[in-house]
Amino acid sequence: MGLDYDLFIMNLFSKADEKSIPLSGAFELTSRCPFNCKMCYVHRKENDCEAIKQEKSTEWWINLAEEAKSAGMLMVLLTGGEPLLRKDFEAIYLHAKKTGLLVSVNTNGLLIDDEKVKFFSENPPQRLNITLYGASEETYRNLCGNGAAYEKVIEAITKLKQAGVRVKLNFTATQYNAHDAEKIFEFAKNLELPIQSVTYMFPPARIGGESERMAPEEAAKVHFDCRLADMGQEKLKRHLEAKEKRKADPVPSEGGEKIPCRAGQSTFWVTWDGKMTPCGMMTKPAVEISNFNDAWEFVKKSRENIYLPVKCKTCEFRKYCDMCAAIPLAENNEFGTVPEYVCKKAAEYKKLCDEFMSG
Repeated sequence: MGLDYDLFIMNLFSKADEKSIPLSGAFELTSRCPFNCKMCYVHRKENDCEAIKQEKSTEWWINLAEEAKSAGMLMVLLTGGEPLLRKDFEAIYLHAKKTGLLVSVNTNGLLIDDEKVKFFSENPPQRLNITLYGASEETYRNLCGNGAAYEKVIEAITKLKQAGVRVKLNFTATQYNAHDAEKIFEFAKNLELPIQSVTYMFPPARIGGESERMAPEEAAKVHFDCRLADMGQEKLKRHLEAKEKRKADPVPSEGGEKIPCRAGQSTFWVTWDGKMTPCGMMTKPAVEISNFNDAWEFVKKSRENIYLPVKCKTCEFRKYCDMCAAIPLAENNEFGTVPEYVCKKAAEYKKLCDEFMSG
């Protein structure tokens, strides 16, 4: 896919934003996963009987896809948990493609064997997003609870690439795998695969767990190292120069800035137990889905009452910050509040960028 396609999609989203059309949705098919990652926000065990009972049926997801498509949805992301755990994954996936939707999949890659490689090769997704949690068996064992998974995931990624399936790698940086960042980016470059890193860990509010993450200063250092590994020195310098020149968008003189992303405007998220939210990181606003249109109307209206913290308007670290509307809710259980963890991370990241530019 080239620049023309990317521009086409951007234009579609711009029009969808103007008219509040649900252009893109995420279907969280299950909360279950064969991994036991320490930072996961939704995880239930692979054979959790109670979770299985609460999951929506094949027909429920297929009907929802048809209703959403009628309302304007063009793109759908099938995610989890680990969506490939569901025995009806292929049925849901194929029906979505048959209706004309552009289907992407989030997966940890463990369940992608030769049969699944063949399936995705014959029925190509818009993109297969695979999270690579480390660069060794030891890292996978420490973070995911399954050291043997490492070689299986690497083999799956390699075979998918050889089969011509569009793959993107995701890297979620934690204290358990940050030391592998350089090797992971090198692996992506060797296979010529796009890669995206995440260094801000949401507190696992959706499962009521305790946050297990790096100190904000450590997270900032890992964030900088990932950017450098991804871009290289010259490209990172140009990126930071452009960031400094960019003017901040105007915000209201009073109150905070309205939710700046597309959540609840042209995108939505459906949880594994049948609730719609603006995005997967928000525990509220959420509504049980009886029909798609009513749920979408609720989410659209609820979005209008979500604001960023007032402090963000004049913050000197704004351009270097991870801030999104979901973060204050996850950190403090209330929209519009100041998430101190993110503020500290942004300040440290700005310091590291300044040192890099002056070095």
